[in-house]
Amino acid sequence: MSIKSRLDIFFELVEDPRSQAHITYKLSDILFMLVCGMISGCTDLEMIIEFSEERINFLKKHTELEEIPCLSTLSNILKIVKPNHLELCLYGIFNNVFETKIKIEEREISIDGKTICSTASMKEHEQPMHIVTALLIDKSLSLGQKVVESKSNEIPAVRELLDEINIKGAIVTMDAMHCQKETAEKIVNNGGDYVLQLKANQGKFYEDVYAMFEDKYMDITDKECEYEIYSTIEKSHGRIEKRSCYVLNEVAFFTDYLAEWKGLKKIFAVKREIEREGKKTKEISCYLSSKNTTAEKLLSYTRNHWQVESFHWLLDMNYDEDESRIINKNSQECLNIIRKYSISILKRYIENNDVKRKTLSANMRKCMMNEEYMESVLKYYCHT
Repeated sequence: MSIKSRLDIFFELVEDPRSQAHITYKLSDILFMLVCGMISGCTDLEMIIEFSEERINFLKKHTELEEIPCLSTLSNILKIVKPNHLELCLYGIFNNVFETKIKIEEREISIDGKTICSTASMKEHEQPMHIVTALLIDKSLSLGQKVVESKSNEIPAVRELLDEINIKGAIVTMDAMHCQKETAEKIVNNGGDYVLQLKANQGKFYEDVYAMFEDKYMDITDKECEYEIYSTIEKSHGRIEKRSCYVLNEVAFFTDYLAEWKGLKKIFAVKREIEREGKKTKEISCYLSSKNTTAEKLLSYTRNHWQVESFHWLLDMNYDEDESRIINKNSQECLNIIRKYSISILKRYIENNDVKRKTLSANMRKCMMNEEYMESVLKYYCHT
């Protein structure tokens, strides 16, 4: 089965709202062109068009395109494509090809929001466009997303997202904004477990927990019996970082709060001690979890949460997403989805093939400059 035939099975999931009697460019061909441009590191629609014009023979080989659509045509199509259909299509390809099914109890899902900064100055946006993403850790795969007008609307958007994705048996990690009783309850009701960072928005509970993990108590040997402790030390580029996880052996002290936080089983703290160029810094963060597990695992969950933040950083570093001048909200969301899946496919390809340079940007450049390499990535994508 050809690359295009394989992809068309999934591209057909995307509804084409255009009148079929007056179509010059098939939607599946447009989507294929956009994917090719994105895995080659194109940062905007103009660049995708220029790249496609240089690769017209390649595109003719895999599509019915006889010429490359102009900017207005491409823009108009992105305005009407339903983002949820596009997401379903790309997730279907990734899940089918790479068999992302992993043990239920090992799935980690990190949820975080990212603002597209350029939209702050656009008249169509009352406030900067903010996209909340649920990322399957280790696979670097977006499971779903919600668009809101500002970060302040992120809490209800996350709760909607938790109802739309499958979190059964998974560990869900979120930052302190989402340390909310209602959010914790929704995660447990939907069959998942949570790891939530505790912050001052929880008032007296926050104060009581931090009092149990004051640095002076952690450093006293005879107090260590109160905690299960696990530590790691990382050394790189002249920087030494020690992370220690202290898990309370007994949470009965917080009986008054246990009834309010559904499923709460573990209260723990992570102390980060960093030494660089002779200077030392230290910070303590406290967490709540419904997962009855070890200090080692709890530390790994908090450590892995940074991957969703790293994923968002890649969108800016490789696609200049924060500088995107796309005005239309629907178009912005569609392009965000394609960018995320392009990152996922390239990361997966790099991990499972013998490539000389492991960075995402290096492989994007190679796709742009080497037609055969781009075809090898697409073939791997399509499992042909």
